[in-house]
Amino acid sequence: MRKTYLTASPLICLIAFTLMGCASGPASLQQGPDAEITKEGLVKVDNSRLALSYARPDVNWRQYTKLYFEPTQVTNDHPEGYRAPRINKQTEGPNATYDLPQESLDKMALQFSKTVSDVFNSEQPFELVTEKGPNTLVIETAVTDIRLSAPIEKSRRSYNSMGKTYTQNSGSMVLLAVLKDGQSGEVLAKAADRGVGFDQWRQNTQVFNWGDVKTVYRHWVNDFKNALMTAAAEEKSQ
Repeated sequence: MRKTYLTASPLICLIAFTLMGCASGPASLQQGPDAEITKEGLVKVDNSRLALSYARPDVNWRQYTKLYFEPTQVTNDHPEGYRAPRINKQTEGPNATYDLPQESLDKMALQFSKTVSDVFNSEQPFELVTEKGPNTLVIETAVTDIRLSAPIEKSRRSYNSMGKTYTQNSGSMVLLAVLKDGQSGEVLAKAADRGVGFDQWRQNTQVFNWGDVKTVYRHWVNDFKNALMTAAAEEKSQ
C-alpha cells in the first residue's frame, strides 16, 4: 500500500476568498509600513481561505455583475525544485508515470468550465458572458502542480494483472487565479491554493480520482460565488 497525497488545487477566483475570512478571524488587507504589497499594488490578505491571496484596496466589487472566465489552463508543470516521486520499476512496472496524458489534462479543463456553468446558473445574481466589457470581472485560472498519490492507473503493472493499489487520497493540485477588470484589464486580485482529494484510505482508481477532481472544483467555484455575493452585500450595506 502507498501513503501519499494527490494535489489538486487549482479553482476559483481568489478575490472572494480575501473577503470571506476563515476560522482564525475575518479576512483583511494588511496595513501599515510592514504590509506586503506586490509590484502591481496588490496587498496581501490576512486570514484568507487560500494559501496566498492579494487584492487591490478600495475595489467596488458590487459593480461586477458579469463574469468572463478565460479557458482554464491545466498542465503537468511543477514549481522549481520539485522532486518527482521515485518509481519502483520492479513493483510498479517499466511504464509507470505520474504525468497525466494531454487527453486527461484537456478533460480536466473542460470539467472546470462545466462546473462554472453548473454553479453560476440562472438562479445566481451573476451573468456568465462570452465577451469582456463594462461591469465584467475577468477570471483567469490555471490548475498546475498536480501530484498524484500513485502512478496513473493504466500505467501501473497492477492494472493489467488485476492487482489493487490503495492510497489515503488521490492526490492534490494547485489553483492559480487572477481577477481583472473587464474593461481596463487592471489586475484586481491574485490567489493560489492547493486542493486535496478525499482523505480516506481506499482503492486508487481512475473513477475515484476523477470524482475527487470534480469535488475539488465544485468547492472552489462555490466558495468563489459565495465570496462575490458576500462582498457585494457588504458594500450595499455601507
